[in-house]
Amino acid sequence: MSGEVRLDTKDFDRGVRQLAGRVGSQAPNQARLAAQRTAETVRSYTPERTGRLMSTISAVAVKEGWAVTYGGDLDYARPVAAKTRNVAHGIAGQPDRYARAQRQMTAGEVNRL
Repeated sequence: MSGEVRLDTKDFDRGVRQLAGRVGSQAPNQARLAAQRTAETVRSYTPERTGRLMSTISAVAVKEGWAVTYGGDLDYARPVAAKTRNVAHGIAGQPDRYARAQRQMTAGEVNRL
């Protein structure tokens, strides 16, 4: 015995497109916020004498998203990072926090459908 079943997936397809659009439109802002939080955290672990090193730490837009700058052309930036571990402490856990924020945002958008 054979039969045929047809499924109307128009609503599903529309929902997937909406979800992809909403998540895609929020992703750049999520990346910006993550970079800003990372820069702030690195700054909080950076010793401040003159403020020059501190002023090199910032979140910046790059071609494929956001990045955090550190040290610029200061010769002492790397030795400070090695001695104080300010960069290591500042970035610790940031990828996990970013992933959780992305999952939470996506879940919120799924619930809106």
